[in-house]
Amino acid sequence: MEIKKIARRNFIKYGLVSSFFLLSGCSIPNKKFALRGFLNTFPSEFIDSLPSSWEFVPIKNTESNTFPYNSTFQEKTDLLVLNDGWISDLPHDSLQEIKATNIRNNFSTQTSSFLDGLGEYYKHRILPFTVSPWVILFRNEESLALKNKDSWEVIFSNSLEQKIILPNSPSLIISIAQKTGFLNDLSKLKSQAKSFDDRNALNWVISGKANAAILPLSRCVDSLIKDPRLSVILPERGSPLNWTVIASPIKSKESFPEEWFDLLWSQNYSGNLIRKGFLPPTSFSNLSRKKINMAQRYKSIFLPEEKVWNRCWSLPLLSSNDKKDLAFKWNNS
Repeated sequence: MEIKKIARRNFIKYGLVSSFFLLSGCSIPNKKFALRGFLNTFPSEFIDSLPSSWEFVPIKNTESNTFPYNSTFQEKTDLLVLNDGWISDLPHDSLQEIKATNIRNNFSTQTSSFLDGLGEYYKHRILPFTVSPWVILFRNEESLALKNKDSWEVIFSNSLEQKIILPNSPSLIISIAQKTGFLNDLSKLKSQAKSFDDRNALNWVISGKANAAILPLSRCVDSLIKDPRLSVILPERGSPLNWTVIASPIKSKESFPEEWFDLLWSQNYSGNLIRKGFLPPTSFSNLSRKKINMAQRYKSIFLPEEKVWNRCWSLPLLSSNDKKDLAFKWNNS
C-alpha cells in the first residue's frame, strides 16, 4: 500500500515538473530574424509591414567618423536597410545575393539603370525598396522673384545668391551640372551656396536663414504639408534619385521575405508611402492606377509625369580614378 502511495506521489511530482518545463518553453519567444538600420532614415511602414518572424533592431553606432555598418556586421543581422550613398562602403565580399526573382522581374527602367550603375558585385546583392527624387525646397517662394522656376537654372536667381543650401556631395552637385548643361558654370553654382549641408537643409529653410535648399522629397514632406510658407519643385529636366535599399550579410541563413515587399507596396501601405515622398522600384505605369489622396498642387511632384520621371537619373558608384577626377573638377572650379 505504501509503495503505491510513493509511486502516486512521484507520478504527480514528475507531472508537475514536466508541466513547468512545457509552460516555460511556451513562454520563451522564438528567436526572430533581425532587420537593422538607422531610425528616421526610412518610412515607419518598413517596420509596420515586417513579417511576424522578423524584428527591427536599430543601429546605435552614430559616430560620424566611423563607418556605421562595420560594427553591425559583427552582430546578429539578417537584413540591412540603408541609403544608396553608403553602398560603396559596405565591407567587400560581405554580402550574399538577394534573388527575389518575382520582384526583380517587375523592376522599372529607372531601377534597372540604378542597379547597372552599381556594377556586377552589387547588382544582385542590393535590392532597391523605395526611391525619392531630389527637389528644390523654397520658403516664401512668391516673394523671391525666381527665374526659370521649372528648371535647375532657378538656382542662379539673384534672390538665391548666398541663400541656398546645396548638398554636401560634390558628386551630386557635379552630376546636376552635367545633366543640365551648366558644368562650365560650376564655380558660379558653388558661389550661390550659403552652405553645403543637406543633413540640416530643412532647418536652414524653416528658420529663414536660407531661402531654398536641395534635398530629397522624402525629407521635407511633413514640413511641406504643415507649413504654408514652404513649396517645392521637381525640375522638368529631371532630378537625381535617392534610393533606399536592402542588403543581406553573407552570414545570414534566412532567405529574403518577398511577402514583406508585396505587403509594403500593397494598397494598405503604398498610399502612405507615396504621400511621404517615396515611390516603388517597380513599373512606373502602376502608379497611375493607384488612387492617392493628396493636395492637387503637389500631385505632379509626388506622382510626376512619366516623361519627367524618365529624365531623372541615379548616381553610379565611383571608382578611385573617378573620385580623383571629380575632386579635381570640384577643387579647380
